[in-house]
Amino acid sequence: MHIEEIGKTINFNLKNIAYLRFSDNSAYKNIISPFSRLYIITEGKGHFVFDGATTVLEPNYMYLIPSFTPCSYFFEKNLAHIYIHFSMEMPSGLNIYNLFNVLSKISATTLDQSLLQKCLNLNPGYELPHHDPKIYQSKPWINKEITYTSLSHYLETTAILKQLFSRFVQEELPIDINKIANNKFQNVLKFIQENIAQEISVSRLAELSFTSKDHFSRVFKSITGMPPSEFIIRKRLEKAKLLLLTTNDPLSDIISQTGFRTTAYFCRIFKKYTSLTPEQFRKNRG
Repeated sequence: MHIEEIGKTINFNLKNIAYLRFSDNSAYKNIISPFSRLYIITEGKGHFVFDGATTVLEPNYMYLIPSFTPCSYFFEKNLAHIYIHFSMEMPSGLNIYNLFNVLSKISATTLDQSLLQKCLNLNPGYELPHHDPKIYQSKPWINKEITYTSLSHYLETTAILKQLFSRFVQEELPIDINKIANNKFQNVLKFIQENIAQEISVSRLAELSFTSKDHFSRVFKSITGMPPSEFIIRKRLEKAKLLLLTTNDPLSDIISQTGFRTTAYFCRIFKKYTSLTPEQFRKNRG
């Protein structure tokens, strides 16, 4: 198996794209989004803060904010940019941001700018009706799907997304990509993804790999950097975060859909990993 096998499984989905100029200074703090954001600044200044660092926004640079990453945005009056909101999904449930080191700021080439403009021209009418993330995140606009007029429209749009995203991808993180791409391991990941609402035992996963429980646990940790039980908890939390941000489902339904045993256990684990209660996390959706 080669690294291109991972690339072939990534499904890119465009959510929103538009050109926007701010008529006033605007600030959006502690925003968490279920999609990734890509910007190119054409005029003006601003900055955003995430992972404890401040990144200056300046013309002719592109910026990438990964999904589910808390971020604060500060846009000065007359800042102009093209924004793209998109999601990436893999059948295995893996998160591409956990496999590769991804930059947050790069200099935009002439080709980058042409591709962004082309994508904008291909997909008119997909701007957000409101610019405040805490408003549009709570509205049905967030789940609106792109209507492709032809196969060529779909292929060209997704090809542009892939090419733009590839500009931010750097070296692999210290995990064995080839082992992750192995069909046997992919089957285990797919099983976890498809049964996340159910009880998943390490013994059952070992059976799928035709190995002993102890051997499976050692191999799993050597590939992912964490024990199977930890990986399953993180996958349950990913699903819970997505539901908190994109639905108004009550907490009891979310707990049922993500396989957490009790409300108390879910809330304790959620706060341990995010430093927020589920209610606080939902309020920050954007």
